[in-house]
Amino acid sequence: MVNISLVRKSNLDFKLSGHASSLVAVFVGATSGIGLGTLKQYAKYAQGSKAYIIGRSKSATQPLLDRLQESNPTGTFEFIQTEVSLIKNVDLACEEIKAKEKKVDILFLSPGFLAWGGRIESTEGIDVPHALRYYSRLRFAYNLLPLLTESPSPRVISILAGGKESAIDLNDLEVHNDFTFAKAAANGTTQTTLAFEELAKSYPSVTFIHKYPGFVDTGVIGRFLSTITGPLAIPATVAKWAILPIVNWFSMTIDEAGERGLFLATSARYPPSKPKTDFVGVELPQGLEVANTSVIKDGVSNGVYRLGSLDDSAPDGDVLPGYRLDNVGKTVWEETQAVWDRAISRAA
Repeated sequence: MVNISLVRKSNLDFKLSGHASSLVAVFVGATSGIGLGTLKQYAKYAQGSKAYIIGRSKSATQPLLDRLQESNPTGTFEFIQTEVSLIKNVDLACEEIKAKEKKVDILFLSPGFLAWGGRIESTEGIDVPHALRYYSRLRFAYNLLPLLTESPSPRVISILAGGKESAIDLNDLEVHNDFTFAKAAANGTTQTTLAFEELAKSYPSVTFIHKYPGFVDTGVIGRFLSTITGPLAIPATVAKWAILPIVNWFSMTIDEAGERGLFLATSARYPPSKPKTDFVGVELPQGLEVANTSVIKDGVSNGVYRLGSLDDSAPDGDVLPGYRLDNVGKTVWEETQAVWDRAISRAA
Protein backbone atom coordinates (compact mmCIF):
# COMPACT_ATOMS: atom_id res chain seq x y z
CA MET A 1 0.00 0.00 0.00
CA VAL A 2 1.22 3.49 -0.86
CA ASN A 3 -0.11 6.07 1.58
CA ILE A 4 -1.63 9.12 -0.09
CA SER A 5 0.71 11.38 1.90
CA LEU A 6 3.70 9.73 0.19
CA VAL A 7 1.98 10.08 -3.18
CA ARG A 8 1.51 13.80 -2.60
CA LYS A 9 5.09 14.26 -1.45
CA SER A 10 6.36 12.48 -4.58
CA ASN A 11 4.17 14.65 -6.81
CA LEU A 12 5.46 17.81 -5.15
CA ASP A 13 9.05 16.58 -5.57
CA PHE A 14 8.22 15.96 -9.23
CA LYS A 15 7.05 19.55 -9.62
CA LEU A 16 10.30 20.82 -8.11
CA SER A 17 12.56 18.35 -9.92
CA GLY A 18 13.12 20.27 -13.13
CA HIS A 19 11.92 17.36 -15.26
CA ALA A 20 8.29 18.48 -15.49
CA SER A 21 8.60 21.18 -18.13
CA SER A 22 10.02 18.89 -20.80
CA LEU A 23 7.29 16.25 -20.60
CA VAL A 24 4.90 15.27 -23.38
CA ALA A 25 1.87 13.24 -22.31
CA VAL A 26 -1.00 11.68 -24.20
CA PHE A 27 -4.30 11.18 -22.38
CA VAL A 28 -6.98 8.94 -23.88
CA GLY A 29 -10.28 8.96 -21.99
CA ALA A 30 -9.45 11.97 -19.82
CA THR A 31 -12.58 14.06 -20.31
CA SER A 32 -14.15 12.35 -17.29
CA GLY A 33 -13.36 10.02 -14.40
CA ILE A 34 -9.89 8.90 -13.36
CA GLY A 35 -8.29 10.11 -16.58
CA LEU A 36 -9.66 13.59 -15.96
CA GLY A 37 -8.44 13.53 -12.37
CA THR A 38 -4.95 12.57 -13.54
CA LEU A 39 -4.94 15.16 -16.30
CA LYS A 40 -5.80 17.89 -13.78
CA GLN A 41 -2.97 16.83 -11.50
CA TYR A 42 -0.59 16.70 -14.47
CA ALA A 43 -1.54 20.26 -15.38
CA LYS A 44 -1.13 21.37 -11.77
CA TYR A 45 2.31 19.85 -11.20
CA ALA A 46 3.91 19.63 -14.65
CA GLN A 47 4.27 23.34 -15.28
CA GLY A 48 5.42 24.13 -18.82
CA SER A 49 4.69 20.62 -20.07
CA LYS A 50 2.59 19.48 -23.01
CA ALA A 51 -0.47 17.23 -23.18
CA TYR A 52 -2.55 15.79 -25.97
CA ILE A 53 -6.13 15.05 -24.90
CA ILE A 54 -8.05 12.71 -27.17
CA GLY A 55 -11.84 12.70 -27.01
CA ARG A 56 -15.08 12.97 -28.91
CA SER A 57 -16.02 16.65 -28.65
CA LYS A 58 -13.71 19.65 -28.52
CA SER A 59 -16.59 22.08 -27.99
CA ALA A 60 -17.78 20.14 -24.95
CA THR A 61 -14.21 19.94 -23.64
CA GLN A 62 -13.29 23.59 -24.24
CA PRO A 63 -14.18 24.73 -20.70
CA LEU A 64 -11.86 22.03 -19.34
CA LEU A 65 -9.08 23.10 -21.71
CA ASP A 66 -9.48 26.67 -20.50
CA ARG A 67 -9.19 25.58 -16.86
CA LEU A 68 -6.12 23.49 -17.61
CA GLN A 69 -4.46 26.45 -19.29
CA GLU A 70 -5.27 28.66 -16.31
CA SER A 71 -3.64 26.18 -13.92
CA ASN A 72 -0.59 25.84 -16.20
CA PRO A 73 -0.11 29.09 -18.14
CA THR A 74 3.19 27.97 -19.68
CA GLY A 75 1.86 24.54 -20.64
CA THR A 76 0.36 23.41 -23.95
CA PHE A 77 -2.89 21.45 -24.17
CA GLU A 78 -3.96 20.15 -27.56
CA PHE A 79 -7.28 18.41 -28.13
CA ILE A 80 -7.65 15.78 -30.85
CA GLN A 81 -11.29 15.18 -31.66
CA THR A 82 -12.11 11.63 -32.70
CA GLU A 83 -14.00 8.46 -31.78
CA VAL A 84 -11.35 6.13 -30.39
CA SER A 85 -13.44 2.96 -30.51
CA LEU A 86 -12.46 2.82 -34.20
CA ILE A 87 -8.94 1.59 -34.92
CA LYS A 88 -8.66 3.77 -38.04
CA ASN A 89 -9.27 6.84 -35.86
CA VAL A 90 -6.65 5.73 -33.35
CA ASP A 91 -4.16 5.52 -36.21
CA LEU A 92 -5.01 9.00 -37.45
CA ALA A 93 -4.67 10.50 -33.97
CA CYS A 94 -1.30 8.83 -33.49
CA GLU A 95 -0.08 10.04 -36.88
CA GLU A 96 -0.97 13.59 -35.87
CA ILE A 97 1.04 13.27 -32.67
CA LYS A 98 4.00 11.65 -34.45
CA ALA A 99 4.06 14.49 -36.98
CA LYS A 100 4.47 17.04 -34.17
CA GLU A 101 6.59 15.32 -31.51
CA LYS A 102 9.99 13.68 -31.22
CA LYS A 103 9.10 11.82 -28.02
CA VAL A 104 6.21 10.89 -25.74
CA ASP A 105 6.88 10.42 -22.02
CA ILE A 106 3.49 9.34 -20.69
CA LEU A 107 0.62 7.48 -22.33
CA PHE A 108 -2.36 7.36 -19.98
CA LEU A 109 -5.24 5.14 -21.09
CA SER A 110 -8.65 5.12 -19.40
CA PRO A 111 -11.43 5.25 -22.04
CA GLY A 112 -14.53 3.13 -21.71
CA PHE A 113 -18.10 2.77 -20.62
CA LEU A 114 -20.23 0.04 -19.10
CA ALA A 115 -23.34 -1.14 -20.94
CA TRP A 116 -25.85 -3.84 -20.15
CA GLY A 117 -26.90 -6.32 -22.82
CA GLY A 118 -25.29 -7.85 -25.88
CA ARG A 119 -22.48 -6.86 -28.20
CA ILE A 120 -22.46 -3.31 -29.58
CA GLU A 121 -20.51 -3.77 -32.80
CA SER A 122 -18.68 -0.91 -34.44
CA THR A 123 -18.43 -0.56 -38.21
CA GLU A 124 -15.07 -2.35 -37.86
CA GLY A 125 -16.73 -5.42 -36.34
CA ILE A 126 -15.44 -4.98 -32.78
CA ASP A 127 -17.62 -4.71 -29.69
CA VAL A 128 -17.36 -1.02 -28.78
CA PRO A 129 -16.83 -1.40 -24.99
CA HIS A 130 -14.28 -4.14 -25.66
CA ALA A 131 -12.47 -1.92 -28.16
CA LEU A 132 -12.28 0.87 -25.59
CA ARG A 133 -11.03 -1.36 -22.79
CA TYR A 134 -8.51 -3.26 -24.89
CA TYR A 135 -8.10 -3.07 -28.68
CA SER A 136 -7.95 0.72 -29.01
CA ARG A 137 -5.80 1.13 -25.91
CA LEU A 138 -3.21 -1.36 -27.12
CA ARG A 139 -3.26 0.25 -30.57
CA PHE A 140 -2.34 3.60 -29.03
CA ALA A 141 0.53 1.95 -27.16
CA TYR A 142 1.75 0.07 -30.21
CA ASN A 143 1.57 3.10 -32.51
CA LEU A 144 3.33 5.43 -30.08
CA LEU A 145 6.13 3.08 -29.02
CA PRO A 146 8.58 4.71 -31.47
CA LEU A 147 8.09 8.01 -29.62
CA LEU A 148 7.94 6.41 -26.18
CA THR A 149 11.33 4.78 -26.70
CA GLU A 150 12.81 8.26 -27.27
CA SER A 151 11.84 9.30 -23.72
CA PRO A 152 14.33 8.90 -20.86
CA SER A 153 11.61 7.37 -18.64
CA PRO A 154 8.54 6.35 -20.69
CA ARG A 155 5.35 5.01 -19.13
CA VAL A 156 2.26 3.32 -20.55
CA ILE A 157 -0.54 3.21 -18.00
CA SER A 158 -3.87 1.44 -18.49
CA ILE A 159 -6.53 1.89 -15.81
CA LEU A 160 -8.60 -1.28 -15.90
CA ALA A 161 -8.26 -4.29 -13.59
CA GLY A 162 -4.65 -5.28 -12.99
CA GLY A 163 -4.49 -8.15 -10.53
CA LYS A 164 -7.99 -9.35 -11.45
CA GLU A 165 -6.91 -11.61 -14.31
CA SER A 166 -8.93 -14.79 -14.81
CA ALA A 167 -9.19 -17.69 -17.24
CA ILE A 168 -10.24 -16.67 -20.76
CA ASP A 169 -11.52 -18.51 -23.80
CA LEU A 170 -8.53 -18.52 -26.14
CA ASN A 171 -10.79 -19.57 -29.02
CA ASP A 172 -13.08 -16.57 -28.51
CA LEU A 173 -10.98 -13.64 -27.39
CA GLU A 174 -13.35 -11.16 -29.05
CA VAL A 175 -16.27 -12.69 -27.12
CA HIS A 176 -18.48 -13.47 -30.09
CA ASN A 177 -20.01 -16.54 -28.43
CA ASP A 178 -22.15 -16.51 -25.28
CA PHE A 179 -21.47 -12.80 -24.84
CA THR A 180 -21.83 -11.31 -21.39
CA PHE A 181 -20.48 -8.10 -19.93
CA ALA A 182 -18.54 -10.10 -17.32
CA LYS A 183 -16.90 -12.37 -19.92
CA ALA A 184 -15.86 -9.43 -22.09
CA ALA A 185 -14.46 -7.54 -19.11
CA ALA A 186 -12.49 -10.61 -17.97
CA ASN A 187 -11.04 -11.08 -21.45
CA GLY A 188 -9.94 -7.46 -21.64
CA THR A 189 -8.26 -7.64 -18.24
CA THR A 190 -6.23 -10.78 -18.89
CA GLN A 191 -5.39 -9.77 -22.45
CA THR A 192 -4.04 -6.42 -21.26
CA THR A 193 -1.55 -7.97 -18.86
CA LEU A 194 -0.42 -10.63 -21.34
CA ALA A 195 -0.08 -8.09 -24.16
CA PHE A 196 1.92 -5.73 -21.94
CA GLU A 197 4.24 -8.60 -21.04
CA GLU A 198 4.74 -9.36 -24.73
CA LEU A 199 5.48 -5.71 -25.58
CA ALA A 200 7.90 -5.42 -22.66
CA LYS A 201 10.04 -8.18 -24.19
CA SER A 202 10.68 -6.03 -27.26
CA TYR A 203 10.65 -2.63 -25.54
CA PRO A 204 12.51 -3.07 -22.23
CA SER A 205 13.10 0.67 -21.80
CA VAL A 206 9.34 1.27 -21.39
CA THR A 207 7.38 0.81 -18.17
CA PHE A 208 3.95 -0.80 -18.58
CA ILE A 209 1.41 -0.40 -15.78
CA HIS A 210 -1.96 -2.16 -15.54
CA LYS A 211 -3.91 -0.83 -12.57
CA TYR A 212 -7.16 -1.75 -10.86
CA PRO A 213 -8.46 1.54 -9.43
CA GLY A 214 -10.96 0.07 -6.96
CA PHE A 215 -14.09 2.04 -6.22
CA VAL A 216 -13.73 5.63 -7.39
CA ASP A 217 -16.70 7.99 -7.35
CA THR A 218 -16.75 8.72 -11.09
CA GLY A 219 -20.49 8.19 -11.71
CA VAL A 220 -19.81 5.30 -14.11
CA ILE A 221 -21.61 2.69 -11.97
CA GLY A 222 -24.73 4.84 -11.77
CA ARG A 223 -24.75 5.27 -15.53
CA PHE A 224 -24.27 1.52 -15.96
CA LEU A 225 -27.19 0.70 -13.67
CA SER A 226 -29.37 3.07 -15.71
CA THR A 227 -28.76 0.95 -18.84
CA ILE A 228 -30.20 -2.23 -17.32
CA THR A 229 -33.59 -3.22 -18.71
CA GLY A 230 -36.04 -6.08 -18.29
CA PRO A 231 -36.65 -7.93 -15.02
CA LEU A 232 -33.43 -6.61 -13.50
CA ALA A 233 -34.34 -2.97 -14.06
CA ILE A 234 -36.16 -2.62 -10.74
CA PRO A 235 -33.36 -4.02 -8.53
CA ALA A 236 -30.87 -1.98 -10.57
CA THR A 237 -32.86 1.19 -9.84
CA VAL A 238 -32.99 0.33 -6.14
CA ALA A 239 -29.25 -0.25 -6.15
CA LYS A 240 -28.63 3.06 -7.90
CA TRP A 241 -30.61 5.16 -5.46
CA ALA A 242 -30.28 3.22 -2.20
CA ILE A 243 -27.02 1.27 -2.25
CA LEU A 244 -24.71 3.18 -4.59
CA PRO A 245 -24.70 6.40 -2.49
CA ILE A 246 -23.42 4.35 0.47
CA VAL A 247 -20.70 2.76 -1.69
CA ASN A 248 -19.70 6.16 -3.04
CA TRP A 249 -19.40 7.49 0.49
CA PHE A 250 -16.53 5.07 1.06
CA SER A 251 -15.08 5.38 -2.44
CA MET A 252 -11.90 7.16 -3.45
CA THR A 253 -12.38 10.68 -4.81
CA ILE A 254 -11.46 11.54 -8.38
CA ASP A 255 -8.87 13.98 -7.02
CA GLU A 256 -7.07 11.24 -5.06
CA ALA A 257 -7.30 8.85 -8.01
CA GLY A 258 -5.74 11.59 -10.14
CA GLU A 259 -2.93 12.16 -7.66
CA ARG A 260 -2.22 8.44 -7.76
CA GLY A 261 -2.33 8.48 -11.56
CA LEU A 262 0.36 11.17 -11.69
CA PHE A 263 2.42 9.23 -9.15
CA LEU A 264 2.35 6.16 -11.41
CA ALA A 265 3.50 8.28 -14.33
CA THR A 266 6.42 9.96 -12.58
CA SER A 267 7.73 7.94 -9.59
CA ALA A 268 10.91 5.86 -9.55
CA ARG A 269 8.85 3.14 -7.86
CA TYR A 270 8.03 1.75 -11.32
CA PRO A 271 11.23 1.56 -13.40
CA PRO A 272 11.45 -0.23 -16.77
CA SER A 273 13.34 -3.49 -17.22
CA LYS A 274 16.32 -1.81 -18.89
CA PRO A 275 16.41 1.97 -18.31
CA LYS A 276 18.03 4.10 -21.01
CA THR A 277 19.41 6.57 -18.45
CA ASP A 278 20.02 6.80 -14.72
CA PHE A 279 16.77 8.75 -14.36
CA VAL A 280 13.79 6.43 -13.89
CA GLY A 281 11.46 8.85 -12.14
CA VAL A 282 11.20 10.98 -9.04
CA GLU A 283 13.33 9.68 -6.17
CA LEU A 284 11.34 7.54 -3.77
CA PRO A 285 10.23 9.12 -0.49
CA GLN A 286 11.53 7.43 2.65
CA GLY A 287 9.42 4.38 3.41
CA LEU A 288 8.78 3.36 -0.20
CA GLU A 289 10.55 0.70 -2.24
CA VAL A 290 10.54 -0.24 -5.91
CA ALA A 291 7.39 -2.21 -6.72
CA ASN A 292 7.38 -5.86 -7.78
CA THR A 293 7.03 -6.51 -11.50
CA SER A 294 4.81 -9.19 -12.98
CA VAL A 295 7.80 -11.37 -13.96
CA ILE A 296 11.34 -11.63 -12.60
CA LYS A 297 13.63 -13.94 -14.60
CA ASP A 298 17.27 -14.53 -13.72
CA GLY A 299 17.07 -11.60 -11.34
CA VAL A 300 15.83 -9.20 -14.05
CA SER A 301 12.41 -7.58 -13.77
CA ASN A 302 10.27 -7.25 -16.90
CA GLY A 303 9.05 -3.68 -16.32
CA VAL A 304 5.34 -4.65 -16.20
CA TYR A 305 3.40 -3.73 -13.06
CA ARG A 306 0.00 -5.08 -11.99
CA LEU A 307 -1.28 -2.76 -9.30
CA GLY A 308 -4.14 -2.59 -6.83
CA SER A 309 -6.14 0.49 -5.91
CA LEU A 310 -3.49 1.78 -3.50
CA ASP A 311 -0.67 1.22 -5.99
CA ASP A 312 0.62 -1.94 -4.36
CA SER A 313 1.83 -4.89 -6.43
CA ALA A 314 -0.88 -7.49 -7.01
CA PRO A 315 -0.19 -11.18 -6.29
CA ASP A 316 0.24 -13.41 -9.33
CA GLY A 317 -2.97 -15.39 -8.90
CA ASP A 318 -3.80 -18.80 -10.35
CA VAL A 319 -4.01 -18.09 -14.09
CA LEU A 320 -0.99 -16.13 -15.26
CA PRO A 321 1.82 -18.58 -14.33
CA GLY A 322 0.31 -21.30 -16.51
CA TYR A 323 -0.42 -18.91 -19.34
CA ARG A 324 3.20 -17.79 -19.33
CA LEU A 325 4.45 -21.38 -19.45
CA ASP A 326 2.13 -22.07 -22.40
CA ASN A 327 3.20 -18.85 -24.18
CA VAL A 328 -0.41 -17.62 -24.25
CA GLY A 329 0.81 -14.03 -24.43
CA LYS A 330 2.10 -14.69 -27.93
CA THR A 331 -1.31 -16.07 -28.94
CA VAL A 332 -3.09 -13.04 -27.49
CA TRP A 333 -0.74 -10.62 -29.22
CA GLU A 334 -1.05 -12.33 -32.61
CA GLU A 335 -4.84 -12.34 -32.31
CA THR A 336 -4.81 -8.67 -31.36
CA GLN A 337 -2.86 -7.79 -34.49
CA ALA A 338 -5.23 -9.89 -36.61
CA VAL A 339 -8.23 -7.98 -35.23
CA TRP A 340 -6.50 -4.69 -36.04
CA ASP A 341 -5.74 -5.84 -39.57
CA ARG A 342 -9.35 -6.86 -40.11
CA ALA A 343 -10.61 -3.55 -38.75
CA ILE A 344 -8.32 -1.54 -41.01
CA SER A 345 -9.30 -3.61 -44.05
CA ARG A 346 -12.96 -2.85 -43.37
CA ALA A 347 -12.17 0.85 -43.16
CA ALA A 348 -10.31 0.86 -46.48
